[in-house]
Amino acid sequence: MSVAIGALAASESKRLFRSPLAWIVLALGEGFMALFFMLLVVRYLENEAALRASGVTNAVLLPYFTAANLGMLLVAPLLTMNAIAGERRDGTLRFLYSTPLGALDIVGGKLGGVLGLTGAYVLLVVLMPATLFWGTPLDAGVYATNVLGLALFTLMHVSLGLMCSALTRQPVAAALVALVVSLALWLLDWAVRLDPAASHIGAHATLARLRGFSLGLVSSADIAWFVLASLLFLALTALLVDADRSLT
Repeated sequence: MSVAIGALAASESKRLFRSPLAWIVLALGEGFMALFFMLLVVRYLENEAALRASGVTNAVLLPYFTAANLGMLLVAPLLTMNAIAGERRDGTLRFLYSTPLGALDIVGGKLGGVLGLTGAYVLLVVLMPATLFWGTPLDAGVYATNVLGLALFTLMHVSLGLMCSALTRQPVAAALVALVVSLALWLLDWAVRLDPAASHIGAHATLARLRGFSLGLVSSADIAWFVLASLLFLALTALLVDADRSLT
């Protein structure tokens, strides 16, 4: 079935790249990141004497990737909301159900298609700060770990978006649910600040899991958390698709 999954992923990717909404989301997202990057560079140049001690890596790179992760938190729900909910609403999902593809195959194809679009978005995002290597002593290790963190963050939120899209037939509702869950996972870190005894809750915050990558540290526990969370969301998506298929 791997060939069929690849074909479905290619078809899904083409459909997304033909969507005006996808291009609007990508343009706005990249435009915001370009503007934010420019403001960080200008701020550094205007206050170079004061910021020289912290360096370009801390003054420009770290806040840039924090904004990139927040941007993906907003972009992923918009790019995934139509993946399943839109087809269910339009009645085209039944054509997929009539094929020999299983629920996992359908989810895998949808995931591959969305990752094709989000991958292009992430590639442009990570190339912008890479231009600093031409004239500044940027820490390559910190840059690499931040790229890895953004990639894992993207995978998890795309998987979450697909699960939310499988929950409903209304794409807007799917996007809102995905956004609420994403923000909740991000803000769980505040639970520890409000109550130190809630450290077991704060440990599952995406912000806390990204902190090591931001500082140039690669933790197998953080990588495993993102991968397992992604697999959990994808498994739940497959169960929802299978349940919907049995009712169709």
